[in-house]
Amino acid sequence: MLYIWIILCANLFIIASSLLVNLFFPWIFAGFDLWYIILMPPISTVAVIAVDGIGAFIIRRLPAKWFSIDSSLTDVSKKECELYTKLGVRKWREKVPELGLFTGFHKNQVAEPGSNEYLKRYILEANYGVVIHLMCVPIGFLILLLCPIGHALFFGVPVALVNAVLNILPAMILRYNIPKLLALHRRNERIRNA
Repeated sequence: MLYIWIILCANLFIIASSLLVNLFFPWIFAGFDLWYIILMPPISTVAVIAVDGIGAFIIRRLPAKWFSIDSSLTDVSKKECELYTKLGVRKWREKVPELGLFTGFHKNQVAEPGSNEYLKRYILEANYGVVIHLMCVPIGFLILLLCPIGHALFFGVPVALVNAVLNILPAMILRYNIPKLLALHRRNERIRNA
């Protein structure tokens, strides 16, 4: 629900600010009628969401070994961990929606911390999620290439920026969680081998 509210508020802000600009500086929106100004932000939003979905669909078809616990995607540096700590990811991560329903694997909590098979799957899904979210950032801006320049500047860029923020936040959360998952995995290995 949080993302839906953010998207709705962003669309309302884009529409309201565009209408105000049109009221006081009508030459800026020369050629855009009132309905265009009202309908383009939601249409641009739907287009970006659709393109994000297509990108996610394609990435999910890539080989699982590229995203496994042994892949380089699992390497989270100490500096990266410190950055997430400074940004307070731990405090706000619960407010960002988790969309595991699309893959059948929820990542909002570690349901089986004692199972290394579960942890491997969690890390696999987290790595897929990171790549999907980070690829959706530039994909959101690619939609601008399909728009007339006026539309891209006034409607496309704000929508692409909101899309970028809404994709960067979950990627950060997933990256923040990976070292903790790896620590659980190593602990389980030590217990099993003891």
